[in-house]
Amino acid sequence: MCSDSLETRHDAHAESSLIGNWVPIAAYIAGEVVPVRELRIARLVLDGTSYAIHDHEQRVVDSGDLRVDATVTPRALDLVGGAGPAAGKTMLAIFELDSNLLTICYDMETNRRPATMEPLEDQLLLQITYTRSAFN
Repeated sequence: MCSDSLETRHDAHAESSLIGNWVPIAAYIAGEVVPVRELRIARLVLDGTSYAIHDHEQRVVDSGDLRVDATVTPRALDLVGGAGPAAGKTMLAIFELDSNLLTICYDMETNRRPATMEPLEDQLLLQITYTRSAFN
């Protein structure tokens, strides 16, 4: 596991504010627009300490543990894969939460947490903005 992971840090308030069903509404790779319909993810479910990614047929295609630290800037989020293609991997991400909009950003090529949501030259950041959904 990367030394930058949030292995021992948890932020209960931030974790609870992220709880819910999230549907992607915008996506960017290296600053370039990616049509949302082309994403594998149709819904992201966060329950505070875990995550599940559902595809367009509502099958869980990836799941694992969620670790949050909202005391740092930018706020940090680790997705620790338990099942699916990310099993055994930790994605070091940053996030912004503004009411019912959640933006998550991570580096697709390295195991380093991005410093900002804006990609540096030759940096392959995936940034997805979600809206909170009432889906059950």
